[in-house]
Amino acid sequence: MIVLNDEFLMKTMSAFLLLSVRLSAFFLVAPVFSASAVTLPIRIALMMGLTFTLFNSLTVPSVDLLSPQGVSIIARELVIGISVGIIFQIAFASVSMAGEHIALSMGLGFASMVDPQTGAQSPVVTQFLSILMVLIFLATEGHHVLLRQLIASYKVAPIAGELSPDLFIGILKAGALMFSAALIISLPAVVLLFLVNTLIGFMTRVAPQMNIFSVGFPLTIMVGFVMVLVSLPAMGNSMSGLLQTASGMVRDLILETKALP
Repeated sequence: MIVLNDEFLMKTMSAFLLLSVRLSAFFLVAPVFSASAVTLPIRIALMMGLTFTLFNSLTVPSVDLLSPQGVSIIARELVIGISVGIIFQIAFASVSMAGEHIALSMGLGFASMVDPQTGAQSPVVTQFLSILMVLIFLATEGHHVLLRQLIASYKVAPIAGELSPDLFIGILKAGALMFSAALIISLPAVVLLFLVNTLIGFMTRVAPQMNIFSVGFPLTIMVGFVMVLVSLPAMGNSMSGLLQTASGMVRDLILETKALP
């Protein structure tokens, strides 16, 4: 028989809040879920729904949230939740960086619009690749994979454990992934545009009377669009592989957060 006294209600509320910390940190940084189009009430509803779902299936320790132990547990839960979401966010940042490289090489760095994911200004090429990344992410059920990995983290790294130093090393390795992946995605278009700009430079030396602004800009923009169109299948495969790599890194990261003996 459950007695609804003040002590029971306080313990239940404390356990509920402690369970929701990791989920809240995840929805704060995870791609798609943290987009500006997903408003705060929707994120809160998702967090509350998952917390209610997991509440009876997980063991939550009874601690005072305002004690030093409670503060350290909350900090650990925040780190784990952010770590699960930020790896995939880094993968999306890699695609945005690749779009920045291509746009600058094409001469479209000035043509910017509001990015629906972040709410900031970004070149149109970056937005095109970002939307393509979101579509691939949803088509491959990346959002389901993210949620499954987040829920699995409670079993592998239960609440009130200790953090392994390898967790922070894994996040740094994921940061290095952003630069290498951006280079791989943008390399074909950037190299071709570099050759086109080199050819335009030779032409201006051979025929100085040629107006570079009336010939060079339209040529680089046209070649850039054609190259992006031709390399779309390869870019799609690279983005899909990047998501698989990010998923593997999140899985390894969760294993590294297991409680130390």
